[in-house]
Amino acid sequence: MMLPDHEASLRWTPLFAAAERLANARSLGDVVEVVRTAARSIAGAQGITVVLGEGDECFYVAEDAIEPLWAGQRFPRSSCVSGWVMTHGKPAIISDISADPRVPYHLYSATFVRSMVMTPVDTGSKPMAIGAYWAEVDAPDELSVEMLSQLARLVGAAIRNVSLQTSFEIVNRMGAAVAAEQNLDVVVQTITDAAVELTGAEFGAFFYNLVDQKGESYMLYSLSGVPREAFGNLSMPRNTAVFGPTFAGEGIVRSDNIRADPRYGHNAPHKGMPPGHLPVTSYLAVPVVSHSGEVQGGLFFGHHLAGRFTAEHEKIMAGVAGHASIAIDNARLHHKAQREIAARTVAEGELRQLNATLEQRIEQRTEQIRAAFRELEQSERRFGLLVQGVTDYAMCMLDATGTITNWNAGAERIKGYSAHEIVGRHFSCFYTEPDREAGMPARTLEVATTAGRFEAEGWRVRKDGTQFWANIIVDAIHDEQGRLIGFAKVTRDLTEKRAVEEQLRQAHKMEAVGQLTGGIAHDFNNLLTVINGNIELAERGLTNGGDPAKAVRAIANARQGAERAAALTQRLLAFSRRQPLSPKPLHLDRVVEGLSDLLKRALGELIQLKTVNAPHLWPVEADPNQIESALLNLAVNARDAMADGGTLTIETANAYLDSDYAAACGDVAPGNYVMVAVSDTGTGMAPPVLSRIFEPFFTTKEIGRGTGLGLSQVYGFVKQSGGHVEVLSEQGQGTTVKIYLPRFTGDAEGTQEDRVTAHDLSASGQTILVVEDDDAVRAYSVETLRELGYRALEAADGHAALRLIEADGQSIDLLFTDVVMPGMSGKDLSERARTLKPDLKILYTSGYTRDGFLRDGKLDPGIALLPKPFTLQDLASRLRDILDRV
Repeated sequence: MMLPDHEASLRWTPLFAAAERLANARSLGDVVEVVRTAARSIAGAQGITVVLGEGDECFYVAEDAIEPLWAGQRFPRSSCVSGWVMTHGKPAIISDISADPRVPYHLYSATFVRSMVMTPVDTGSKPMAIGAYWAEVDAPDELSVEMLSQLARLVGAAIRNVSLQTSFEIVNRMGAAVAAEQNLDVVVQTITDAAVELTGAEFGAFFYNLVDQKGESYMLYSLSGVPREAFGNLSMPRNTAVFGPTFAGEGIVRSDNIRADPRYGHNAPHKGMPPGHLPVTSYLAVPVVSHSGEVQGGLFFGHHLAGRFTAEHEKIMAGVAGHASIAIDNARLHHKAQREIAARTVAEGELRQLNATLEQRIEQRTEQIRAAFRELEQSERRFGLLVQGVTDYAMCMLDATGTITNWNAGAERIKGYSAHEIVGRHFSCFYTEPDREAGMPARTLEVATTAGRFEAEGWRVRKDGTQFWANIIVDAIHDEQGRLIGFAKVTRDLTEKRAVEEQLRQAHKMEAVGQLTGGIAHDFNNLLTVINGNIELAERGLTNGGDPAKAVRAIANARQGAERAAALTQRLLAFSRRQPLSPKPLHLDRVVEGLSDLLKRALGELIQLKTVNAPHLWPVEADPNQIESALLNLAVNARDAMADGGTLTIETANAYLDSDYAAACGDVAPGNYVMVAVSDTGTGMAPPVLSRIFEPFFTTKEIGRGTGLGLSQVYGFVKQSGGHVEVLSEQGQGTTVKIYLPRFTGDAEGTQEDRVTAHDLSASGQTILVVEDDDAVRAYSVETLRELGYRALEAADGHAALRLIEADGQSIDLLFTDVVMPGMSGKDLSERARTLKPDLKILYTSGYTRDGFLRDGKLDPGIALLPKPFTLQDLASRLRDILDRV
């Protein structure tokens, strides 16, 4: 609703008058009085109010209603309109107080008020609002709201002006008080009290440095607004991310809510507000820096409400800090002058006493020096006797170039030289010829010079030319100015000790070999019992009218025993890191996903399987069959450790093993790896068991469950693949086995998955040359080939094979040769055969490939290998795969 122009002018006239009065206001009371006497006519209202915010409450400081409503009363800010206005910083225009949820209607129902406008006042510090009341609904119009807003802006400016004048008065009063004060405690307390009054903080503190009579600096503090006991049990502030900028003098730190500040709450032991600390939300800290740049301390202020300190407070506190700096400098200069006067008085008295007793003290000091020289001579004689009496250590002195200058009896006994034979010669004569050529003597002195000490063990030479194993320590010797003047060298003969240690290592090695061979013999004897016994049963079933069905069952059992023996051999090869691997690029998360169904069946219903795969996992290069076997081994071990059920977790992630980790482990290179971890919630392992888990044939399971080769097979495969295994276990807490395989940096996505191709296993008239030095294996191979329909030739060694290949009219399609043979190896044979028949196809077989075909545990590219023992099906499949390949 628009008012006529003449009525609007009637409103503006008193507003201008109020503005003039507010400009001359010198206190909050003056401002409130202007509002009381002018606001009704300015806003066209029947009542007016002035409200201040103090803490979480609203305080009604003035009412201009027909009958005062709540003058002098306090209400929670959350339950009154003025509190809403202060919190949101915008006016509340309420046309009907009974219909607005912000109005506590039960408090107004007995009054004349039916509509109202409440407007915030920007004072720059304390929250404030002014409001107008009307006796009718829908009474506030646009002009009333505008006039009340204009009055609020004028009141805010007046309040800020009053605050500024008050601040100037406080600063002037403080400056006058500290200018002539020489007591530092009084100075900092006066400054702290004035600063709390200026900022409106609930409490403030001044932490400052003080130099004592000894010239040592330590920190004190003053408090204002709270008793000293409030900080009595708290430690001094440290250079944390919050306090550090203040104590470093980097500038003022102000936060509307320090608890939400990213620099806050990251420091032990409390990680936030210490227990018993006064609540702080608004935070202001000002460094106090002297003219010379020295940080003298810092002023710190707090308030439990947010947003209590402003940019104006920063400016005022910067001035206060300047006053504080000058006052502290003056007080310190006064203290320093007093200390110097006192010290000068003491020094003058001591000088007079010194002059009186100078001659007597000179005589006493001269006698002390003579006694010290006598003691030094005796000490040197005792030390010389001690050094010469040491016969278990060769002790000598070298000059800065390595020339021998001193020689003891131990050196003569160990190295064979007398003092007159060796003094003056260079100490390099004790080194072997290869060590001298490698520059070891010069390297020894270089390390001792730079590091202060050189220590090592190695072979050294006696006078008679014999060698001995020595422990050598060379220490650099410097004079008082730090210049190198020589070296002290101590040598100990460890030849006998080394021989004893070597015997002990050999004994441990033989014990380990005995354990390994015993385990192998035990398992193979069991398997041979199964094989031989079932063959005997099969013979009985096939002769003398026996039962053929029993013979078939016996043959099947013997075959199972043979397969178990082959699996045991493969495990032994894996443990020894001698199994031929066929690595290819693969993603471990896909391997884990592919194994999930098999693992669930193997684990049973009592164990829950969880998989956690990291995103963007790097590829690795490994034998997929061996990694699947390793994961299955670990899963079965975990299952056995959770007899009552539990959770098995398989997790994959990228990992970087740094140089510190590599140095601590000793058997892994630093770099990028892909980790797969198998964790269980089972019984865990004690430290003695944990230290032996990779030993072959070591098991904690009862007899008949497990061979003790599972973890040693995993360990051998991972090491042969260039990886690392880490085991973490605690009794009652479960076990985690982490496998780290090197990251593959080649093209992993372009690698095609192996696909099983169905072959026709029947022969096509090809001729196979079998080369095998073992008669029984050669006979079995030839018989198998003929059974499959091939034409088979045989040779007992490489030379016989070459004669067959060279024979005129002899057509040979494939060479099937053992790798390890006397006289000529399979590899040498194949190279010579290829010179005769370049297109000759070759299939190798071996029970143990130790030379020629493995590079870092992997088969050479293009090599086809059929491991022993092999079956008819294995041989037929590999032959067709090679022969049918174009």
